[in-house]
Amino acid sequence: MDAPLVATRAVHLAATLLLTGGLAFQCFVTPPLSRTKAGAALEARLRVWLARMNWTALAAALVSGAAWLVLLAAEIGEVPAAQALSEGWSWQLLTQTTFGTVWTLRLAMIALLVVVLLLPRAWQRTFHLDAISAALAAAVAAGIAWTGHAAGMDGLDGAIHLTSDALHLVAAGVWLGALGPLAVLLAAASRAGDPGSAAVAYQATQRFSVLGMISVAAILATGVVNTWEILGSAAFSLGTDYNRLLFAKIGLFFAMVAIAAFNRRFLTPQLSRAADRGRAMRQLRWNSLTEIGLALMILAIVAVLGRMTPHTDMGMGM
Repeated sequence: MDAPLVATRAVHLAATLLLTGGLAFQCFVTPPLSRTKAGAALEARLRVWLARMNWTALAAALVSGAAWLVLLAAEIGEVPAAQALSEGWSWQLLTQTTFGTVWTLRLAMIALLVVVLLLPRAWQRTFHLDAISAALAAAVAAGIAWTGHAAGMDGLDGAIHLTSDALHLVAAGVWLGALGPLAVLLAAASRAGDPGSAAVAYQATQRFSVLGMISVAAILATGVVNTWEILGSAAFSLGTDYNRLLFAKIGLFFAMVAIAAFNRRFLTPQLSRAADRGRAMRQLRWNSLTEIGLALMILAIVAVLGRMTPHTDMGMGM
């Protein structure tokens, strides 16, 4: 298996989902924060951090996407990456394949997203810029579905699998990508140390929790559909590398769900109590960072699975 291509896929997936989650957090979690003085101060800091994160994720998605195209062209042409560029293999992949068409459409959406992010903040209420940018990022994430196993299926099964895979990617991005902004917000509220900031953290955590529950439900439902479409009854076997990696991914996902459930059930309510809020905010922040670590492991596994053929121990995909 080509390690550079796997690593490039992992970076691209991580950057795309981070962008999706960051913009979803900005759209669904932060708007009510500015209604109080403490909330406005925290939101201002968070927006600066989110802007840096979003632009970094955008740049990483573009660079890794271009590298993915070149490395895949080199593999198809069985030539070095530099030769794939100079001899036109990359251009052929871009202009003559479904992968290239999807890559071009996703690039166009990223370009449009850049334009939206550069528009003045004063236009936010009139044009709902946060909602538009979140929708564009979600579309960029969903487009990855057309570069995986689902793209190779025809008919009704293919349509179901593509739709499910696209929703799976968006839901994963919303949940996993929003963990970083939540950790930053909790850290800022903890440093502020005043009741107003604690109230804002409590409100934001509750809104994130609702967003997370919806995302987890979507991930579970689409994950079941995807697994059945790819493996069928063979999904219950541990006889191949693909299945073993898939089970490892599922195990990591449920570990994240367990942490999220603990946060919602025990830690979030403590933010409303003065005696417990400081410890609860610190623990929530560390739990968010732990979830981020587990999420990165999942994305690494997904990058490898995308290069393996189901039902066999060794195989190659796009």
